[in-house]
Amino acid sequence: MSESTVARRGQRHASVTTAGPLPALSPADLAHESEEALIARGAAYVRAHAQIKDKETTLLRNIAVVLVELRSRTQDADGRTDWHGRSHKYRVKAGELYASAGIPADSQASIQTAVRYHIGNHLRTVAPPEELADVNLKLDAPLEREQRRRKSRSAILSVARAEVTAAKSVGKTTKSTAPMPDEAPASAVADHIRLGVGAHNVLSQLSLDVIDEMTDGQRARLDAELEEIQRVVSKLRRHTRKRSSQA
Repeated sequence: MSESTVARRGQRHASVTTAGPLPALSPADLAHESEEALIARGAAYVRAHAQIKDKETTLLRNIAVVLVELRSRTQDADGRTDWHGRSHKYRVKAGELYASAGIPADSQASIQTAVRYHIGNHLRTVAPPEELADVNLKLDAPLEREQRRRKSRSAILSVARAEVTAAKSVGKTTKSTAPMPDEAPASAVADHIRLGVGAHNVLSQLSLDVIDEMTDGQRARLDAELEEIQRVVSKLRRHTRKRSSQA
């Protein structure tokens, strides 16, 4: 049966409404349904879940936009725009907003936690950078920081994979594939290039803003690591420059 056929029949056999409480499904509810109807029912649940998740994200962003607007209209004790959302006046307004929703306390706490992320992102699109700096708020949004962390983790994994590949290739050169005496095995060369690229990618992920926020002890530890890296790089470059300098 084609996917389009299942979709058409699914629309006839099953639908899920997200209005009001959603009843829990039990095996007894499915006892007399055909496999075709089961597939259609399951597809309907998948569609409903996707719609809910999409709406949930939009609603969380909209709550964030409202709260940031409230912050923009509130001043802190020093007469500055309360972008932090720490003034008593703003907290009263935000508290009234959530109380008016009439939802359980645990649900409210969960929503507030999710909304903070969207507040951080939206705030950076409306607040002037100089005002953010004036109240010691980072200029980059949570989304940007998350993307950097992902890129950093990806770079680290890339180096780790290159290291594993290089280790596996050691000793694999046979007589039939052995290179000329003055040549390195092609696989080893490729591994070294990958390691060099990976090392560069990892070091490129180091953020000056994060370094500036480190304690003296943390900076000293990182500086010691960088000094050791510089020593290794200097040693390697004496060899990478050897042929060109001798030519």
